[in-house]
Amino acid sequence: MTTAGNRSARLSFRRTTPEIFAVISYYCIVNMPGLPVRDIAVVDAADDGSARRALEDVAHQWPGFETVYLYQGERLVTVHANPALGFAEAPIFVEARAA
Repeated sequence: MTTAGNRSARLSFRRTTPEIFAVISYYCIVNMPGLPVRDIAVVDAADDGSARRALEDVAHQWPGFETVYLYQGERLVTVHANPALGFAEAPIFVEARAA
């Protein structure tokens, strides 16, 4: 095999990483109360809107979940908390706190 042939056959991690993220771009980290480990679920979605809708299905797969974090790659998209455990259904922003 020639040197040129070897160069074309090599793949670097940098070249393959975008292909991996294109396949698995959205995923959820599920936190259960009292458990020191987390579960990860891949979400089949093309955009943030469809990923948020799929998040509800993921939450129903883990009855009694504490929180479900939705990520695209390393970007946090949203967090879904279980209102049955006393968490607020809507996010509470720092600006909303009393002085």
